[in-house]
Amino acid sequence: MPADETPNDRPEGKAPEGKAPEGKPPETQPLVDPRIEARRNNVNSRRRLRVWIAIGIVVVLVAAAFGISRSSLLDVDEVEVIGARRTGAQRVLEVAGVEPGTPLLGLDLSGPRKSIAALPWVSQVRSSRTWGGKVTFDVTERIAIAQVPLEAQIAGEQSWAVVDIQGRVLQIYPVRGRLPVVLFGPVPEPGGWLSAAALPLLEASQALIPLQGEEIGAISWADGELVVDLPGVGRAHWGGRDDPRGKAVALATFLARVDLHCYEKIDLSIPELPALTPIDDCS
Repeated sequence: MPADETPNDRPEGKAPEGKAPEGKPPETQPLVDPRIEARRNNVNSRRRLRVWIAIGIVVVLVAAAFGISRSSLLDVDEVEVIGARRTGAQRVLEVAGVEPGTPLLGLDLSGPRKSIAALPWVSQVRSSRTWGGKVTFDVTERIAIAQVPLEAQIAGEQSWAVVDIQGRVLQIYPVRGRLPVVLFGPVPEPGGWLSAAALPLLEASQALIPLQGEEIGAISWADGELVVDLPGVGRAHWGGRDDPRGKAVALATFLARVDLHCYEKIDLSIPELPALTPIDDCS
């Protein structure tokens, strides 16, 4: 604009740029075609309907799955116990706590396995399930390899604890069995463990099981040395924990072929070269 020009000098009827002339309404956006608007609303309605239908289907499926999981179609129909000959299947079922009618979905079998494994005779336990409703507990039991006399007698009679190779006390019997006798104490209740000092005695006992038809007495510690009593003969000095089977074979050979009445000691420390200590003036 020239410096000497004022707003009053503009030609009449000419409005400033960007402003509508006085007395005329400003231009507005053109209106949407009603048919297009109706079609748009129809599309949005169909989209919302599909969303609600999908939500309804999901809700129905979840409800159906929940109902099936709580129905007799997916529950426990049978509980089977395998291998619990000593423990007893009924005892396994009692501690497992899995009963017919329990829902299969969400059934955690780790807890029942731990409870079963705590039973004295049980070494390992495996579990499985089928969608047909069958739960199986497969039990592997321990093997008794020695019997230990209890220091405290029950009703005035000697009682005996049978133990496995790891020192687990399996069961208490009122009478002596045929296993080798190990002298060791104290003896805990079934399910408990003998101390580690008993392990060499138990290894010797396991090796000597085949000789129980022979004159094998108690296995014990004597003056810090593992010995096997031979009633009416003497003692076999076992030596270290190495080669228990070889030492048992060497002892069996002596018992079968040598008159040991004039010998007070058999040294089995080196099973390939066992040594005999004679009794003086024995005839």
